[in-house]
Amino acid sequence: MTYYDFQTLTHGKWILAGEHAVIRGHGALVFPINEKKLTLHYHPSSSKLSANYEGDCGADTHLLFWSVLEQGFQWLDSSINNLNGHFHLTSNIPVGVGMGASAALCVAMARWFEAQHLLKNMDVHTFAKQLENLFHGQSSGLDIAGVASANGVYFKQGSYQPIEQAWAPQWYLSSCGQIGITSHCISQVQALWEQDALRGERIDKQMAEAVAEAQHALQDKTADSFIKLANSINKASDCFSQWGLVSESLQKHMEYLKENGAVAVKPTGSGGGGYTVSLWKSKPPKMDVELIAI
Repeated sequence: MTYYDFQTLTHGKWILAGEHAVIRGHGALVFPINEKKLTLHYHPSSSKLSANYEGDCGADTHLLFWSVLEQGFQWLDSSINNLNGHFHLTSNIPVGVGMGASAALCVAMARWFEAQHLLKNMDVHTFAKQLENLFHGQSSGLDIAGVASANGVYFKQGSYQPIEQAWAPQWYLSSCGQIGITSHCISQVQALWEQDALRGERIDKQMAEAVAEAQHALQDKTADSFIKLANSINKASDCFSQWGLVSESLQKHMEYLKENGAVAVKPTGSGGGGYTVSLWKSKPPKMDVELIAI
């Protein structure tokens, strides 16, 4: 097997609306975080296989990298023992906070497998989704779509298309200081469905409406677009409350942002903690939390 020099770039991601309901076939809106990046370099050689890591989150990426590489070879009925050369990874995407660190790595690795002519009849998105199952049990593919895109996309049942934005909102990401565990949040929503399927269906429908309204507000620039977007964000946020995925620290953080002028705030990702997205009419004041412009 001949291996080839390779380099690729992926990004972190954030979700505007559609979380959880996307698993049951509804649509979602996902965007890349341009300042959060993962780069993967590979140089083939006769030396023993090695890898090194740089960046604010390089050490955490190290923990994920080898398992993804080994899993990929296993799925392709091949062996990592035949691979030599050196991988170099640089990442500032934090792990475990809903920014898509595992998806960014899985897409980069899937591109590497494709560049080495190992994927045969499988496309990069499908293989990256399989790799991400290692972390999420059953990946919807939403995070994969987000980290691989240059701009926001509408995702539904494995396919996605660009969001044609007519204007650029002032929105920001910020952390509530508590990590939300994705698998726990998914289990909590599933438990609600098992207890009361009609209620679960109503919440999913509300989230789907929030997605449609947000997409329409972004693509149609009118005097009402801002307030329509704000309403859709708050509608999506209410779904997290109904699922029981707004922890005390997350609730306090959202209230703090609204007290300081945010027009709409919601969790982004699985909930239970992690990051929020907030929408503002003008530039936010100086606060005790770090705001990431998106």
